[in-house]
Amino acid sequence: FTKQITLQKFFGDDVKIVACSNRGKEKRDLAVKDYGIAAYENVDQLINHGLDFMLIVSTSHAHHEAAVKCAKAKIPYLIEKPIAPNIEQAREIVATAEAAGIINGVNYSMRYVPAFQKMKQMVDSKKLGDILAIWAATHRGFGFYSSGDRHAAITNPKESGGWIVHHMCHIVDFVIWCAGPVEEVYALTRSTAPAELDSEELVFASIKFKNGAIGTLQDQIGTYCHHDTGIIGTKGSVGEIISYPEKKLLKYFPEDEPFRPGMEWAIPHIIDPDEDMDIESGLAHFIRCLKEKRPTKVPVREALYSLEVCNAMRRSAKEGRPIKM
Repeated sequence: FTKQITLQKFFGDDVKIVACSNRGKEKRDLAVKDYGIAAYENVDQLINHGLDFMLIVSTSHAHHEAAVKCAKAKIPYLIEKPIAPNIEQAREIVATAEAAGIINGVNYSMRYVPAFQKMKQMVDSKKLGDILAIWAATHRGFGFYSSGDRHAAITNPKESGGWIVHHMCHIVDFVIWCAGPVEEVYALTRSTAPAELDSEELVFASIKFKNGAIGTLQDQIGTYCHHDTGIIGTKGSVGEIISYPEKKLLKYFPEDEPFRPGMEWAIPHIIDPDEDMDIESGLAHFIRCLKEKRPTKVPVREALYSLEVCNAMRRSAKEGRPIKM
């Protein structure tokens, strides 16, 4: 509901939240009382309100129903990741969206961060040459089940899809976006949660792309908090510099640049991506596409593929062997 003000502030009075749906009466009452918008118990009632678009921000297992019904009602939507907790539902989401011809988008937030956009730009322009390797590591900093921190993605994997599907999908999407289709994955997982929950809390994986590039992925929910990404190419390498508050710079190493006199290692070029990259959130991009009547950069079909890779990683961990896509 805090986006009520944000939408009007950044997109004008013609863009605003007019209605919502929530299964909890307390939240519905809050919407009516504090925000003055209509509140419904289910998606059918919300669609019948009459909408120009919908933001699907519910729990993962409820994405499928909302997306399919939006498509059948010809309502464009921006959906949170993962688009569904399982492949079958995700495929139906893609099929209905494409059959309806509606504008749709997935809020993969890494795609809208200037530093990561700059990395992608350097890949596409061949500034890095051919990609040899890529890595991405994200450590949530939340806490393990055994320490008493019971994240919903861990305690209820049937609703979330599990940690790989729920959270690791961010970096999976990123490396596919940069390096292309995947040939094979191999993953190892551990968890402090009871075995019957079937929830992974730590994930370490290797990945091979169809273009020959290789990569490593790490994701874990423990209190250790960190993020790191980078790409190695035949003509140069680039990685992010972690700095706070929320300022991401890049360090770039051209392969054709010799060591500087008196130094035993290469000195990086520092790139500030904010200097030449447009800052646009997933929501801003979606609304702009609606107004311009054109497709988004991240349609649900791309999210289906990243979900297939995530599922292959889960299968690899369970079977203890590499899985070919």
